[in-house]
Amino acid sequence: MNKWLRMLNSIQWKLVIIYILLILIAMQLIGVYFFRQLEQYYERSFRDTLNNQANLIQAQIQRQNDLARVLSDPRMDEDDKRKEIDKVLESLFILNKNNTLQIVDQEGIVISTTSNEKKQVGKKNIKVNKVLQGTLSTEQQIQRDSSGKRIMTVSYALKQSNGQTIGAVYIEAPMEDMYLNIREINWILIRITMAALFGTALLNILLARTITNPVKEITEQATIMAEGDFNRKVNVKSQDEIGQLGAAFNYLTRRLQEALSQNEEEKRKLESVLLNMSDGVIATDRNGRVIVTNHRAGEILDRPVKEGSQINQVLPLSQPITLPLEEERETYLELTPTDEEEPTIVKLSFTPIKRPDEETVGLITVLQDVTEEEKLERQRKEFVANVSHELRTPLTTIKSYLEALDEGGAMEDPELASRFLRVTRGEADRMTRLINDLLQLSRMDAKNTRFNKQSISLKDVLEGVADRFSVQCKQKEISFRLNVPEHLPRIYADRDQIDQVLDNLLSNAVKYTPEGRSITVSAQRRSDGFVAVSVADTGIGIPKKDLDRIFERFYRVDKARSRSMGGTGLGLSIAREIVKAHGGEIHIDSEYGKGTTVTFSLPPCEPEVVG
Repeated sequence: MNKWLRMLNSIQWKLVIIYILLILIAMQLIGVYFFRQLEQYYERSFRDTLNNQANLIQAQIQRQNDLARVLSDPRMDEDDKRKEIDKVLESLFILNKNNTLQIVDQEGIVISTTSNEKKQVGKKNIKVNKVLQGTLSTEQQIQRDSSGKRIMTVSYALKQSNGQTIGAVYIEAPMEDMYLNIREINWILIRITMAALFGTALLNILLARTITNPVKEITEQATIMAEGDFNRKVNVKSQDEIGQLGAAFNYLTRRLQEALSQNEEEKRKLESVLLNMSDGVIATDRNGRVIVTNHRAGEILDRPVKEGSQINQVLPLSQPITLPLEEERETYLELTPTDEEEPTIVKLSFTPIKRPDEETVGLITVLQDVTEEEKLERQRKEFVANVSHELRTPLTTIKSYLEALDEGGAMEDPELASRFLRVTRGEADRMTRLINDLLQLSRMDAKNTRFNKQSISLKDVLEGVADRFSVQCKQKEISFRLNVPEHLPRIYADRDQIDQVLDNLLSNAVKYTPEGRSITVSAQRRSDGFVAVSVADTGIGIPKKDLDRIFERFYRVDKARSRSMGGTGLGLSIAREIVKAHGGEIHIDSEYGKGTTVTFSLPPCEPEVVG
């Protein structure tokens, strides 16, 4: 059933059915008109023939004076009249022997008949009453006989020369032969119509196929195109409108393929841009549903961003965004991860997407992780404050002692003046060290520091630094150990810079290691060929919360104690920058109250890998 319904819904069969119906209707109308005209023509021809026959009989009868005398002679009885009339009728020329001819007198009584049914003689024929009464001179009718067959009757009055009606001629002519001829003609016409319909149907199918086959091919091509295949083309077999449609569709396919290729290329570019962006991007429609996002947005928010989600649910803002957004807007979002102590600061930039008519159709949200920027800004402010404080403290001390020397009369006491001058010189030296350290860090930040790198023996470097700090360790009763293997590879480095790194590390170790504890300097070759140097002490250690910031400039765990010991807070920062400039790494491990180990790596003179 569905198959037939699909066939009927096809434009090919619709065209065929429409053409057949049109032809059928036209043939029907023509046939009805033709049949009607044919029937009228045959009836008219039959009637004219019958009238001519009746007129001929009437003329012949009226020319027979004996017949007129017999009909008008009252002295003759009926049998005699019938005999005389039969003689007259036998002498008449009857055109159609299938017709029935009756002669009736003026009373309507059948006197004679040509029919084999002689029992009609002597009976009254009421069908000639109008003619006998003079109402009509001639009467024609189409009737049905006792068997239901159609007949045509003609009645004519027989009159004397004086105009007196003395009888009538009544003729019955069967019409079945005529209608049989009409039916034969109709059947021939019907067969011709059926043959024409069949031939027309074939021609219509061929014509419809010439139209629908290209349309079907274009439909199939459109379906294939919808599935993403643009390689197939429509066969153009003619230059008519259908062929032009196929050519236009092939052109459309090429243009669409080019447009989709460009669109796909732009999409890949956009995806590549979104994928490699350091910022998160979330695009929404005008109702706030997410339609495009990148992986970075999920990383910043620490949870996946699903398409279709509402932007106000994705972003935990204290004040939800009012949609549609008409103007650009910026805000900051602070996210506190469960596994980190420091919150993440996210800068949110909202930009509405507008059509040329200024209608807002969407929203672009850019998420920037500004935690590091905020941290650097905080460090910058702290750095400026620390530098100001570090410079102000010795300057204040110098100023105070100089004022005491100038105004307090300390110059009169040589011993006191000498002590004041020593303090002033020490504070000046402290300022000099601080400024030199700051200048060194500045040059390193600007990549202006030149290193005199060459192949040096790390063992000699470590033994030299051990000699320099051995006296300080003995003074504080600190046990100092140097563990250096015999076959330690040479390193490619600037000896003065490496000496400064070791001096900074050992200075801190001696400074923060109480009496009776130990310091160990060791070196070993790693599997990647680098040489790792460790400075380990059993001093006071560093709290865990301070380890992440220990390499920051001017950062101190115990600021009061550090300043009292003469530190600038830049030693570890300088050590890290020097190690990084040599291509190495530095990290620190510490447990509060048990000690600290600082380890840094340096590249060998000829890199090698130990298996």
